[in-house]
Amino acid sequence: MKIWYELLRAQANEEGTALVILTLAMTVLIGSTALVADLGVNYVTQARLAVAADAAALAGGTLLGAGRDRAIQAAKEMAEKNGITADAVVVEVAPNNRGVSVTTKAPVRLFFGRIFGLQAAGMEQQAHVVLARPISMDQLVPLGIDQEMDFKIGSRRLLFAKNDNSGEINLGSGNSGALEFAAQSTGAQGFEKQLRLGWPELISKGDILETKSGVKFSAVKRAMEDRLTRAAALNHECNPNSCPPHCPRIVYVPVYRPLPNGENKVKQVEVVDFAAFWLDGTRRANGSWEIAKEIPGIFIGIQKGGLLSVAGESPYGIRTGKLVR
Repeated sequence: MKIWYELLRAQANEEGTALVILTLAMTVLIGSTALVADLGVNYVTQARLAVAADAAALAGGTLLGAGRDRAIQAAKEMAEKNGITADAVVVEVAPNNRGVSVTTKAPVRLFFGRIFGLQAAGMEQQAHVVLARPISMDQLVPLGIDQEMDFKIGSRRLLFAKNDNSGEINLGSGNSGALEFAAQSTGAQGFEKQLRLGWPELISKGDILETKSGVKFSAVKRAMEDRLTRAAALNHECNPNSCPPHCPRIVYVPVYRPLPNGENKVKQVEVVDFAAFWLDGTRRANGSWEIAKEIPGIFIGIQKGGLLSVAGESPYGIRTGKLVR
């Protein structure tokens, strides 16, 4: 009998131990579930904050040239589009409008964690955009500007000057200012299309371009008239001091360094930077445009988003925003 008693007692002890182990295991399991659930929810929130901060900083950075208030407004509007309310975003503009910083905030959400006494807190993400200079651009027109010209923002120049002795700066390559972007010549029609719409592929600093000879002014004139007409149809302010970067009246050109070849005629150039040119033209009563043969215009400083860039400032006036957080 004594043996049976001892066996029953041992069995009872084992069942009690199993119950304790089971209770501890369930506690750990519930705690792990709480941790995973809360981490998952807050990870998504943190990612959303990061995306909103990046987008807002880039939006504000794009308008740094328009002033502090415009940059802050653009950043807050972009943050709101990404689900961040005005009271949950802080925008700061650096002195002299050289950069913009955005902080987005949200509370840490605890669901299961509260069971274990965890307290809710806050989370935030930051993004910083600084003014930078482009190293590659698309939508360039196949006309160039020599890096040695007397460059000044706001100066009126000729983009298609043929005569170096005309008293105007020859902005071209020595061959009527024309450059060949494609590996093989695109011909007169291709050249005119590039003048109208810009070259769709990237041109980068350091690229070697061929000069293009035999360009007819009629093709240049038609392309510039098309640009001026499209610009006039758009509903925005359009002058050298205030014009959106996508306006057809603004042409973007490579700044080049002529490559020596032992001849008087320049045949190749190296791209060293980029510049923007506001086309000048007078509209006649019949709707056509009066365009001088040399294509006069004004070099402008402008900020353009979406460009490959490096930190620094270009002496040729084109700025872009670079995310550096």
